[in-house]
Amino acid sequence: MSAVALMAGLPVLGACSGDGFGSVNLIPTTTLRPDWLSYSGHKEEFTLRPASANDLVGPDGQCAAVAEAAQPTADAAAVEQSGIALQMTECDVVRRAGAPDRVELGANERGERSAVVTYLRGAHPGIYRFVSGRLVSIERAPEPAAPARPQKAQTKKRA
Repeated sequence: MSAVALMAGLPVLGACSGDGFGSVNLIPTTTLRPDWLSYSGHKEEFTLRPASANDLVGPDGQCAAVAEAAQPTADAAAVEQSGIALQMTECDVVRRAGAPDRVELGANERGERSAVVTYLRGAHPGIYRFVSGRLVSIERAPEPAAPARPQKAQTKKRA
């Protein structure tokens, strides 16, 4: 009985050999790869355009293209309820999260524009860090201080 099992297993063992002679692929590789792994687009399709002056927030928390944002569009409600993702521009975040509580502008050690936009309340509270106009990190906003609890008046016990 064991000789029959051995003879039945030989073709399977032969399929595992890498010599290419008579090998059989028992598991098709196309079913193991998701469709997005086989995308063969050009490198240019994966690069982001540099942030322009219209994509940058000012020290007052407003974008340069205020006139554009003031005009309501059909997609305005959808943009406000959308999420925020890394690599968005400064103004994309401000359009989605609203007016920030604090804006800090400067330059990093490489001389690139650096911005820190802080939201303490609202739908997207957090600390958003930008380099060259693009979002590079999101941190949790500091928790607001808990309101002081009123102390109960202590009564003296009579003995």
